[in-house]
Amino acid sequence: MSASYLAESVLTHRALVFPVPWDDPHLRWLLAEFRLLVNESIRIALKEDIRSRARLTRAAYKDLGARHAVYKQYIPSAFEVALAVLKAHRRRVRKGKRSSIPFLRRLMLKAENQSYWLDRETGRIRIPIRGTEGVQLHLPLAEWHRSILGDPSWGLGSLTVVSGKIIVVLRKEAPKPYEPRGTIALDTNEDSLDGVQSSGDSAGLLRVPFEGVRRIQEIHYRRRRKIARKKAAHDRRVARRLLNREGRRERHRVRHRLHRVSKGLVRLATEAQAAIVLEDLTLHGAGGRSRRMNRRLSSWPRREIHRQIEYKAALEGVPIIKVNPAWTSKTCPVCGARRRDRVGKVFVCLMCDWEMDRQINAGMNILKTALASNEALARAVRFQPGALRDDVVSPLYDLLREGGGAREEPSGVESQIGVIPSPDS
Repeated sequence: MSASYLAESVLTHRALVFPVPWDDPHLRWLLAEFRLLVNESIRIALKEDIRSRARLTRAAYKDLGARHAVYKQYIPSAFEVALAVLKAHRRRVRKGKRSSIPFLRRLMLKAENQSYWLDRETGRIRIPIRGTEGVQLHLPLAEWHRSILGDPSWGLGSLTVVSGKIIVVLRKEAPKPYEPRGTIALDTNEDSLDGVQSSGDSAGLLRVPFEGVRRIQEIHYRRRRKIARKKAAHDRRVARRLLNREGRRERHRVRHRLHRVSKGLVRLATEAQAAIVLEDLTLHGAGGRSRRMNRRLSSWPRREIHRQIEYKAALEGVPIIKVNPAWTSKTCPVCGARRRDRVGKVFVCLMCDWEMDRQINAGMNILKTALASNEALARAVRFQPGALRDDVVSPLYDLLREGGGAREEPSGVESQIGVIPSPDS
């Protein structure tokens, strides 16, 4: 097992979404032309087996530029979208899955930062259409939007326009990660992140609950099943629209809670000048699991919580270390013995009689793996698992309340967050 830092100097991105109800015929024409450019580029790339934007530009730019009277900088953007669509198609073909020739159905426009103009104070945006012709819109700026756009370190990136929505991407170079004086090593589970927070010679057990994400997923699953039973038999279009709306509600509620969890974790790491150690998780195939278990694992937000932690950590200069998760919940952190049989809620070592919650035990092994492969961490932390045998697990928000006060729900009611039990209990 090995551990490694993520890239030390990278560009971080942030997307600002603006709901803009518009019915400008010129803008609709532009989005339709861009969709046509993308679909023609897909056919050309498939016919000539083109996989790079440079080759596609040489093969199609002159012809498409002569036949489509749009702002010429949109043509390379159309090539980029077309190659992204083809990449997914070719991946499915390689895996032996059925995949018809792809085409873009949705009206959209993607433009690089040289193609549009944005007043960062007022929100006025100008989008070229052709020649000197363009369309101007006013983006509704909230205080959060102004706090980002008012920061000159954020540079403008690409612009995406779809029906009723404009997405502006901003980017800036992330600060160099600091030299860690401690670690927060976490095992990713269905309901929480569990592990160890250590600094110097001291350490403590930590649990980061997901704030009832599983309960929200179960509620929306039952609602979708009820809608499918009642509506699908009468009108499939109505059922599809209602199911899509229910799915969007679920995603928004889950992501909102995961954002609060990841923000609190990164804040704790910043205050302690600690590195965050996570598992490099990938799930392959069905693995002989039941249909019910596969559904649970497919809804498990492991990738989303890791993504949020990583980009928030990059913005704050918090080092992130990814380690191989193999055998972490079945290995004894004291003597190194490994169990081959199934481990229940509590890990018990058959060699030295070590006992610990299975998820916390995995977090200890993740920390040991990071220390063994990272000299900076090994110098900063002296980890002794035996000293934590009788320690009490501390929820994340208890630690944050000690340093920064209680967290509040959007409704203004203080959330009662404690240790969420294991899904095996």
